[in-house]
Amino acid sequence: MSINNIIAGSRKAASRYFFFLMAFAGIISMTSCSESDDDTEDEYENWAERNDKYFNSIYTQAETAIKSGDDSWKIIPTYTKDSLTAKAKTDFIVAHVETKGTGTVSPIYTDTVSIHYRGYYMPTDSYAEGKQFDSSWTGDYNLKTMKPTGNYVYSYKLGFTTALMNMHKGDRWTVYIPYTLGYGVTDDKGIRGCSTLRFDLTLVEFARKGDTFPTYQ
Repeated sequence: MSINNIIAGSRKAASRYFFFLMAFAGIISMTSCSESDDDTEDEYENWAERNDKYFNSIYTQAETAIKSGDDSWKIIPTYTKDSLTAKAKTDFIVAHVETKGTGTVSPIYTDTVSIHYRGYYMPTDSYAEGKQFDSSWTGDYNLKTMKPTGNYVYSYKLGFTTALMNMHKGDRWTVYIPYTLGYGVTDDKGIRGCSTLRFDLTLVEFARKGDTFPTYQ
């Protein structure tokens, strides 16, 4: 066998091996609820099942508190359903009132809102409070220095929109959103699929469609 044949054969073998590696990597990247590159392999093992259990535990905690007369907890059906058509626990969000605002009116679907928010995944071994995936502010929570962000109420995911449509000006809530009312089962915009989301959410101000947005600072 000539040296040219040996080289050609080696190149073909290397090409096949490279194609196999690329194909395998593609399969891994398309997997829903998959492990993250920047965390340990078992950090997100059985992610969907664990997130279901986590949301169910929060729901039960809220349900027990409400039955005992604690009005700081809320179980709210998604705005796309009412209390009669919302059947499964995942048709609801759960909220805990951290600070009660002074407002008495809630935003509607077409309103513009000014908010502070910080989002977390469920607690894990590496992140006792849950890994933070997004935030509208940096550093400590301080209304005097934080700059709100804003958008239309309808621009957010179902669970987030549902929370806003039940809040009043000045309310600060911890909001728990099942992935059915969040980003679903597939990774989306940097958010891991199958994730129950916890938000530290403050409604600063809101305005009706066509109105001049009020000053909030």
